[in-house]
Amino acid sequence: MFLNRWRRRGQSTTEYILIVVLVAVLSIGIITVFGNQIRDLFRVSTERLGGNDNATLNSGITNSAAGQVNKSMADLKQP
Repeated sequence: MFLNRWRRRGQSTTEYILIVVLVAVLSIGIITVFGNQIRDLFRVSTERLGGNDNATLNSGITNSAAGQVNKSMADLKQP
């Protein structure tokens, strides 16, 4: 009976370790693929929060996306 409880606890610990490893591997993969775009978006966000309204995105992918979602406060007003 005691041995059966220990096996269950060991099994759940192994499952948690596998989930943590899977999340870590996926995070590393996503950062490797999209790292420059993520870094550029954070840079622009911090510059704009700091008062630099002329901050622009540098990479080609983020520039094309910025052109599609370039909004101002006037766009948010209710009709």
